[in-house]
Amino acid sequence: MADVVDKRQPGKVDPFGTGKVLVVDCLGPYQAETSDPFLMLHAFGPTHISGMPTFGMHPHRGFCEVPYLKKGTWFSTDPWNMQGVGEDAKFLEGQLQWGKAGCGIEHGMRKDSSYDGPVMGFQLWVNLKAANKLDPPVFQNARPESLPLLTLTPKVTAKLLVGELNGKRSPVDTFGVDCTYVDYMLEVGGEAAFSRAAGRDAAFVYVYEGKGSFGAKAIVASAGEILRFGPVGDILIRADQGSKLGVMLLVGTPLREPIVQHGPFVMSSRAQIMQAFEQYQRGQGFIANQCEYQLHTVEGTMVTKRGLEEAYLRQWR
Repeated sequence: MADVVDKRQPGKVDPFGTGKVLVVDCLGPYQAETSDPFLMLHAFGPTHISGMPTFGMHPHRGFCEVPYLKKGTWFSTDPWNMQGVGEDAKFLEGQLQWGKAGCGIEHGMRKDSSYDGPVMGFQLWVNLKAANKLDPPVFQNARPESLPLLTLTPKVTAKLLVGELNGKRSPVDTFGVDCTYVDYMLEVGGEAAFSRAAGRDAAFVYVYEGKGSFGAKAIVASAGEILRFGPVGDILIRADQGSKLGVMLLVGTPLREPIVQHGPFVMSSRAQIMQAFEQYQRGQGFIANQCEYQLHTVEGTMVTKRGLEEAYLRQWR
């Protein structure tokens, strides 16, 4: 079993500067080279939807944004779907999106006026290989029922978001980045061990509910804490502290490529960052004319494509 090499209490940040919602910056204590291929994990909620701001569109380039909505519902907006309408825009409770920003996207969120309840979720950023940082954008939306829900033991349930687990595979394509993302839910007395292949050196567990012990030395951690594991061995999770336990597991193979980040752009060099800002501010060479959407359901995957909307183009004229 792998040892816990580090346990931290991450701070909170206000990513959109609205002053309305603070999120836990789960990977904030670590340098990007340490968490590679994972760049960021933000945890938000639970809070009532009325306390959430409506996020206007904002840009990204060079990585994948991966929101997981554990509670709640909303609609996604982007330059190819400004009003956030249709099946591609629906973001349902339990859904995951893998948004490959590639050469450039803008996206945002509008509230679902029919929903009046709590929201809770996570926003993960996963790096792209240098060779794919200027690829065309692709949004994958995995409906809740398309994501395997495994009963590992009578006291342990695992929702597989990305990657493989116990012979099951998520429908999400990670574009050559080797990683697994799992939501573990344990009843009191439950225990789970994630089997890790050689080379998957990056391994983190964020505790979002309850209290438990982790790793070969049974390090105790509570809600709001993150643990980093050594590069070798399986990941042991135990709900042995008298409460239910909910954790997000991240395991992956580092890309070991240069990481240069400035705000919403993650590239391989400072020159590429400067180019991203210049192209975005000019409104030329950043947003692709067309975007692909992949909707994963239990029936399979439906692919659609949308062109840039006139309303978006007008703002650059």
